[in-house]
Amino acid sequence: MSIRRSVIRRDRRCTSEKPVVLDGLSIIIPAFNEEESLQAVVKASQDVASEISRQFEIIIVNDGSRDRTGEIADRLASQSKNVRAIHHPRNRGFGAAQKTGFDSARQEFVTLVPADQQFDVRCLKKFTTLIPECDVVVGYRINRKDKAHRKLNTKIFRMVMRLMFGINLRDINWVKLFRTKILDRMEITFDGIGVDAEIIVKAKRMGCRFREVHVSYLPRTTGQSTGDRPLRVLMTLMELFILWANITFSSRWWLSARKSDERKAKRSPLSAMHHYWFMHLRDAFI
Repeated sequence: MSIRRSVIRRDRRCTSEKPVVLDGLSIIIPAFNEEESLQAVVKASQDVASEISRQFEIIIVNDGSRDRTGEIADRLASQSKNVRAIHHPRNRGFGAAQKTGFDSARQEFVTLVPADQQFDVRCLKKFTTLIPECDVVVGYRINRKDKAHRKLNTKIFRMVMRLMFGINLRDINWVKLFRTKILDRMEITFDGIGVDAEIIVKAKRMGCRFREVHVSYLPRTTGQSTGDRPLRVLMTLMELFILWANITFSSRWWLSARKSDERKAKRSPLSAMHHYWFMHLRDAFI
């Protein structure tokens, strides 16, 4: 099967920023059936990372792709010492891919870049100018040309986050730049799209400082989006309810050590129930 050659897509507004050079940066790229765009995203990430960090690594997490994504990831890793490829034998979900990437990150700062080319990686230069004065830089999308139902989903999600958790960030589900030590103190339990909310809520309760920066949102030209399917939206809302219930009924669930060989963090009963249903619903309908 022939694969259309992807090109690096850019936003002019991201080119004039003078970045702060970081000591080290890990870029996580979760990928599920992104054979047409992965190579271009990795190449763009390498170019930008060399400008904004003294040392860097790019970690591709192939989340059980059924196309040539895994093969391309391995080839890219074999061609560069700064690129690593990690493979899930089956599709485990966006949250699980994030966890795998964060667990593997070795540098002082870490970010997650989508593999679908809807984010111009050069916008990370904006993020670096803010990170010295905070712990998490949260990007929010402007000029979104989404369909009406996707815009409605975003408004509902933002309203729920404000009412349930007191968080009024404009866009929780987009690119962020973290200090890696924050994630090292955090147990991430969600496997679905709700993982972004989980991380932000836990970071807030840990006393982290946030800054927001606007970035563009490029239309998808390859692959197929799955995040706005009705079942996915329902599962995300369920994850938010589980998150709220855990905060309400368990005072220390949100601040625990990550899993290690010596000590394995335990899920709360509600989180365990959520994990069970998430896995079974996804396998049955997605």
